[in-house]
Amino acid sequence: MLIANSKTKTHIDARNYNPKLEGSDVLFCPSCQEPVFYKQGKVKLSHFAHYSNTNCSSFSEGETYEHLACKDFLKEWSKSGQLEAYLPELHQRPDILYKNIAIEVQCSMLAIERYLERTRNYLAHGYLPWWLLGEKLSPKNKFGNLQKAASYYHPKSGFHLWLSKAKQKEIWLLYHIRWHYQVGFFYRLKKWKTHDLPLFKLFKVLPSKQPSFVWRPEQYRLFIYKKLGQKQVKTVRLQEKLYTLGGSFQNLPDWCYQSSYYQFFFEDELLFLRFCYLKTGSFSQWLKKIKYLEHSWLYPFASQKAILQAIYIECQKLAGNG
Repeated sequence: MLIANSKTKTHIDARNYNPKLEGSDVLFCPSCQEPVFYKQGKVKLSHFAHYSNTNCSSFSEGETYEHLACKDFLKEWSKSGQLEAYLPELHQRPDILYKNIAIEVQCSMLAIERYLERTRNYLAHGYLPWWLLGEKLSPKNKFGNLQKAASYYHPKSGFHLWLSKAKQKEIWLLYHIRWHYQVGFFYRLKKWKTHDLPLFKLFKVLPSKQPSFVWRPEQYRLFIYKKLGQKQVKTVRLQEKLYTLGGSFQNLPDWCYQSSYYQFFFEDELLFLRFCYLKTGSFSQWLKKIKYLEHSWLYPFASQKAILQAIYIECQKLAGNG
């Protein structure tokens, strides 16, 4: 952590703390109120750390150099943002807080359950969490659950994901994120250096309208057949679900294999949702049928209800019923 409290609750910043001048007063964690000690930076930035056997849930121990460096340059960029502001009503501590915008820099792997808990807690209390992923979590052509869950969605501009680059002191935006059955995820990239734009205006930047993207449905069909022949586990299990409801990849019409923005969420499993459309006569029936997919909704920045409605309307249009 970069901020500790004195006995009088004064905030002490490790980046300009001098123990020789400040004396030997005991310092405390702003979250759990337990004593902390000063670690002068040699490899990492100077910071405060808990003593061993702490149960503090707000401050992770062994913060990486990258995480500390990200907080440092983002605080400098934000000017008026509050570093490591503890929110007692949430029992959470964003890396930087500005009004109701809570910046969270994530540089190491985080359990998806913990991510969802923290994000939903912010949203429930009126805060807007701004997640910035660090170097190890920066996706290439594969997006795991955490990268998908941390992506933001807008009906017109599509999906975008924010990254924090400590070495370059930059923020990167991956936008117009799409999925392709052969190459995985692809996107466009924009970068901002410190002070190119006021930090919290940057958070409100909305990418341009996403361009259309199509592929040849027959090629996607053949690619699915190839994965079945290779007995790839996910594809075989999806085929089994289709069999359970009386279908298969082979008897899906061509329109089911057309590209969609919503493959970001479902990838190949969107084929199952489209098959369910063929087997039902209303939106309510379709909602009941697609539960067989058992797809957990892990995306706090996209409304599940709105996305499912959009997918159903898309099915209607592709099938010529819209």
